[in-house]
Amino acid sequence: MADNEGDERVDDVTVVEHLTPEAAVTRIPDWEGLDVRIETLGGGITNHNYVVTVTGREDLPWGGKYVMRIPGQGSDLFIDREVEHMNALAASRAGVSPPVLYSLEPEMCTVVPFIEARTMHPEDLAGHAHRLEKVVDVVRQYHDRATFVNEIHVFDMIREYMDMARRVDAPLPDDIDWMLALGDDIEEAMKRDQPVSVACHCDLLSENFMLEESGKMWVIDWEYGGQSDPFFDLGDFCVEHPLSEDEELAIITRYCGSFNESRYARMMLHKIVADLWWSIWAMIQVRLSKLDFDFMEYGMNRVRRLHENAAKPAFPSWLETV
Repeated sequence: MADNEGDERVDDVTVVEHLTPEAAVTRIPDWEGLDVRIETLGGGITNHNYVVTVTGREDLPWGGKYVMRIPGQGSDLFIDREVEHMNALAASRAGVSPPVLYSLEPEMCTVVPFIEARTMHPEDLAGHAHRLEKVVDVVRQYHDRATFVNEIHVFDMIREYMDMARRVDAPLPDDIDWMLALGDDIEEAMKRDQPVSVACHCDLLSENFMLEESGKMWVIDWEYGGQSDPFFDLGDFCVEHPLSEDEELAIITRYCGSFNESRYARMMLHKIVADLWWSIWAMIQVRLSKLDFDFMEYGMNRVRRLHENAAKPAFPSWLETV
């Protein structure tokens, strides 16, 4: 392909060379001969995002303003872009995510409508009860209405990431064996009263929520999605935000319809599981990613938070109650 100068391989996984937005635009026939303006859009750790404004035709869908997302180099080591695409379509049908208008292969560059909405940040959600309710409701909506094509077994994923980390000689915390043993204890406890797997996002950063002035909350970026434990989604969301205990109690109460102690314990344990998963992921990225991002700091912050949550006095009761 003319805009890819060649591919490289890491551990038998092909890494497609970076596609430029200018090259991507030329491969969308609907835009041929039209005036196309590209602006860099912030956000995203594993992708490059752009606002693309197209003029020259009155019948362009969604007003001619779009978001183009190009996967970062090396991200295909972790993400099956075809699966992501199918799951994004399912999320769109569930009414929680914008439709995918174009998808360019093999890079799986995607184009979606530009949504006039405010990207959320941790401080936009923590401390805002009404917005947290919207988050819980939209999570419940895709849990109930979407079905994804793949399954995510979180503890198996952690083991797979550890295998990869060792293969690439990733820098690991000194107490990684203790962290993994902690994960084993949580996994064993969670074998009791397991919930039915549902369509999960599995990466509920605040920046993956967008709030319209109308009050509609959107969810974007389905890279790590799959059928999984719904309370991993909730625990992952909670650990990403500086929530109070009352806010976490409110989240599980709204999701379940009434307070459920065992589901609360499962959510709280999944806060620890999420940090275990993403800390190992970050250490692999230190070795392999070509993105301009401090993955070491990101990963070690998660390790510190894992320790803090595992040291809480309530931790043993969560293991017993889940």
